[in-house]
Amino acid sequence: MLDKNSLGFTILLSCLVALPPLSIDLGLPAFAPTAADLHTTEATVALTLSWFMLGFSAGPLLYGPMSDRFGRKPVMVAGLALYVVASVLCTVAPSIDVLLAARLVQGLAAASGTVLAIATIRDLFDGIAARKKISYVMAINAVMPLTAPTIGVHVLAIGGWRSGYGLMAAFGAGLLAAVLLGFSESIARRIPDALAPRQLVEGYREVLRHPVSPKAALLNAMCFGVLFSYISGSSILFMGLMGLSPATYGYVFAVPVTGAIAGTLLNGMLLGRGAPPRRLIRIGLALIAATAMLFLLLTLAPLDGRLAVVVGLLLVSAFGVGLVGPNASYAAMRDLPHRAGVASAVLTSAQMMVAALASAVVAALFGHLGASAMPAVMVGFAALAWALYLATPAPPPAGTAAPPASGPAA
Repeated sequence: MLDKNSLGFTILLSCLVALPPLSIDLGLPAFAPTAADLHTTEATVALTLSWFMLGFSAGPLLYGPMSDRFGRKPVMVAGLALYVVASVLCTVAPSIDVLLAARLVQGLAAASGTVLAIATIRDLFDGIAARKKISYVMAINAVMPLTAPTIGVHVLAIGGWRSGYGLMAAFGAGLLAAVLLGFSESIARRIPDALAPRQLVEGYREVLRHPVSPKAALLNAMCFGVLFSYISGSSILFMGLMGLSPATYGYVFAVPVTGAIAGTLLNGMLLGRGAPPRRLIRIGLALIAATAMLFLLLTLAPLDGRLAVVVGLLLVSAFGVGLVGPNASYAAMRDLPHRAGVASAVLTSAQMMVAALASAVVAALFGHLGASAMPAVMVGFAALAWALYLATPAPPPAGTAAPPASGPAA
């Protein structure tokens, strides 16, 4: 079994968290051939993202309490096994309806890796150590959206759109084997009645009534909404409106994601040197808001010849998300170690619900706003993130009483 402080353990957690971005980004270059093969439109194929995110947003609400009852490892194993089955169904889907249904199940299953990896960190680490672990897990995890579209282009060229889902099935099977062989149970004490209706209600009530946890979870979700507005709309913007080829798109898509990697790595290093989390969040939010507004202003004129500027703004925006995400995620779970499964479920579910909303709104607005659709949605989520930051109380130092009901977040 892997030691909790080993690089291998961090990589395993990162791969579990990376399951959703792999499942999303690998298929982005394949919308057109999928539509042609299944006799539908690219807009309908784009709904595979929304259906995946819908399943993903519901999954954590189930896996959190289940893992509090049965332990992290058995629930993780069951979720990964379901993911493999759903990916195989996607691979052989004879129609768009079957593909959409399989993507819904795939999203539901993929949630197991993310929510339980984050809960495991809360089980095993505390304070700055937990924030740093989340930062490093997110940094390694960000390699997946960095490389997945490029991989998807090559897989598409070699084996067609179905081969992408086959690769997802293979990745899920590899993760399943790694968890079975290398993951030790992390929960210190199971809650025997965690799935009892009364206990479920009490668990979610405690988390949702906490003065910090739900607001910090929503703050993290809004920042992810900014990032996912780019992820979901990038193929339409770069290939549909700016005329990039699929191969070029794969490389261009990866550039902003390096900003998220740099932000999470720098966050971990600065926390280790005593930087206040509140300050890092404020800097991240300022970068997110400024770049979103500049991007929106830029799209009011034709984007011809402005690819480098667009990518640069998206790079800085993703860097800001990398500064905010780990700190907001830990703030959502810090004071609830006895409810780590439920708190992680709320954190992940909120993030995925916002991502599903972002993808749907961006897709709907492209027909009306064109290139301005993506930055307009980014500006909206950035404004909501700032509002939540200002409304969220700062968590007190470890071991002190709960914070008051208002004040800035940490």
